[in-house]
Amino acid sequence: MLGLLPLLAVLLVAALTGAGAALVVARATGWGTETVIRQYLTTGGAMSDHPMDIQALLAASLPAVVSVHATTTQSNPFLDPSGGGRVMAQGTGIVIGSTGEIITNAHLVTGVVGGASTVTVTFHDASQHAAEIVGSDSENDLALLKVKGVRNLPVLELGDSGSAAPGDAVIAIGYALGLAGGPSVTTGIISATGRTSVAATGLGTSSRLTELLQTDAPISSGDSGGPLIDSRGHVIGINTMVATSTAQVSVNGISFAIAADTVKSLLPGLRAGG
Repeated sequence: MLGLLPLLAVLLVAALTGAGAALVVARATGWGTETVIRQYLTTGGAMSDHPMDIQALLAASLPAVVSVHATTTQSNPFLDPSGGGRVMAQGTGIVIGSTGEIITNAHLVTGVVGGASTVTVTFHDASQHAAEIVGSDSENDLALLKVKGVRNLPVLELGDSGSAAPGDAVIAIGYALGLAGGPSVTTGIISATGRTSVAATGLGTSSRLTELLQTDAPISSGDSGGPLIDSRGHVIGINTMVATSTAQVSVNGISFAIAADTVKSLLPGLRAGG
């Protein structure tokens, strides 16, 4: 029997469906999609003994976290039954280049057939700028944006996700629900590494995401594309999805992030327009 589990999304409500009581993953953004989790447990690894000064980490990190709004003017009978031709989504991005390079999730800016028509970025100082999509990789759910005419932006460094181990403390930052007043902050630990999932990339297509980090740091709609930060202030993951249940059974503390090592390996291709 099919279960129906609606996910409240910023600016858009997308219905998620699945079979039985299997876990599905809801994209933490306005487009919405699903995936069945394949459980691959990682064993071994020691908990990090590096102390976490949350206030100091936030002071250094928050200025490099941005809100991303994507708009498409394509009419879609499923996402836009009224036929108005305007569908919007909101998520989060991370400034990784002082001259305007921003990494985010591909499903935020290419979640509708044809992709976003316009992308607007709101920086920590509340200034808004148009952004272009330099490159997008739907198979790995990553997109690189570029804001022109800016410089000396605060940035976050992509860390070594390969050294992450279950028990390591982390901070998740994102524009949850698009709430006014700046990004939301949650804390947790790395629950597991090396997770694999099958995620929808668009109507009728899917991709196999690998080497995901699992965390119990709460991630909400609008957090998609935001950083998962370790105790050294480095981005070890890009927040992308949360687990829910098709049987409408509450699933707490299961969120997923794309590993920073995956991001670093794909950046050259994204910069080349891939």
